[in-house]
Amino acid sequence: MRLTKTKITLFFLALAGFFDSGYLAALDYRHILPPCTITKGCDIVLTSRFARIFGIPMGVYGALFFLALILILLVENELNGFYKYFRLFIFTGIVVSFVLLYIQGFVLHAFCQYCVLVEALVFIIFALHHHPFNSSSR
Repeated sequence: MRLTKTKITLFFLALAGFFDSGYLAALDYRHILPPCTITKGCDIVLTSRFARIFGIPMGVYGALFFLALILILLVENELNGFYKYFRLFIFTGIVVSFVLLYIQGFVLHAFCQYCVLVEALVFIIFALHHHPFNSSSR
């Protein structure tokens, strides 16, 4: 399998998202709010009714999402067509990110800098994903 600059960039962006989401999940389970030095709204967002789905912190879902992207990037090659799964995951991530940004901005009127970072990473990955594994991109 040949690595491309795009694939390496996507890998590191997904890795950053995994660590950011994992950090939020770990702090949630320890009942610790992270320092919020940029946006000043982390406490509102991370303690809202939207911070958990079925009792599971959103950070866990985020970490699993980025882990799935990383795994797909690691196993994909021209023959197995796993890039289709990558596209499906990143499309889902875009939809969820728009919903979460809407909730932060228009429902909670507060932003969590860690959450916004995750959403920004999803948007950047989406922008870079256009045929990242296509042989014409190499």
